[in-house]
Amino acid sequence: MKAIFTVILSGVIIGSMILLSSDPASAGQKKIVYEMKQSGHWEIYAMNTDGTAVKRLTETQADNRAPHWSPDGTKIIFVSERDGNKEIYIMDADGSRQSNLTLHGGQDYNPMWSPDGKRVAFVSDRDGNQEIYSVSVDGSQPVRLTRNEARDYSPHWSPDGTKIAFVSRRDDNYEIYTMDADGSHAVNLTQSHAEDGRGFHSWSPDGALIAWGTDRDMNRDGNWEIYMMNADGSQPRNVTRTKSDEQMGMLIWSPDGRRIVYATTRDGNNEIYVMNRDGSDAKNLSRNPAVDSQPVWSPDGRRIAFISTRDGAEEIYVMDLNGDSPQRLTFNGGEISAPRWQP
Repeated sequence: MKAIFTVILSGVIIGSMILLSSDPASAGQKKIVYEMKQSGHWEIYAMNTDGTAVKRLTETQADNRAPHWSPDGTKIIFVSERDGNKEIYIMDADGSRQSNLTLHGGQDYNPMWSPDGKRVAFVSDRDGNQEIYSVSVDGSQPVRLTRNEARDYSPHWSPDGTKIAFVSRRDDNYEIYTMDADGSHAVNLTQSHAEDGRGFHSWSPDGALIAWGTDRDMNRDGNWEIYMMNADGSQPRNVTRTKSDEQMGMLIWSPDGRRIVYATTRDGNNEIYVMNRDGSDAKNLSRNPAVDSQPVWSPDGRRIAFISTRDGAEEIYVMDLNGDSPQRLTFNGGEISAPRWQP
């Protein structure tokens, strides 16, 4: 896989919060949370959306990764290896009161908030293979949602919280399924011999559509494409239909659901593109020979944050929705990943 598929798949969900700061001038400002590798391990940081008031939220000498804001903005979930294995942790927005939600000897990862902020879905191998579970935000009421010998992973809640879309290999290849939030009524939506959803899948903000990555046109042009289908799996259609050898990565719906931003190699290197939800009017936003990846919308849909190596190392940048006025926010010269805006 090309570079964009090294992006951590943890599903792409954007939360909201107001992060308290010791700097009175920055108190109450919106934040971007992200993970940064220093001294051989990953830690979680937050900063204002202009790059000021950087604050380290974790400090454990172990990997702390995959931060996601809670829907109400008061907490952050993340994956930590401070206990010797991957566990789902939760902390207050300022990094205080960090606690282990999963408390199990298995590997627990890929956490995703429910829309109401009351539960967290995650993946665990605690019963011998990768299954999807959910747990209350206080760590109580863990529930196993899938029961299959195949690999089930990448849970994404529907916007109304009634369903969870996920990827499974139970049909001997990667397929996108949905199930009710309690694990019942699992349905194969893609039903193809291709690798569907292996890289990414995402609900539209209104819950009517699911977009995903697939190689089902590999025999046609040798590349991955972005497909769209109705939430019940009907009317699957190719919305990118681009040239051969293209790789896609990390698609994110705009807040109003009208556009999709995504990473692609169609220009010979990783670039950030945007298109209408039907695939029309595709535009290169980053326009740089460096590796540009992991795009995420600002809550108002006016800016996009992303990772770029254009100044020699992975750093976080923001740009206008048309690609103009790129601004570098971090100056660390190391590895940075998983930026998340608050709405």
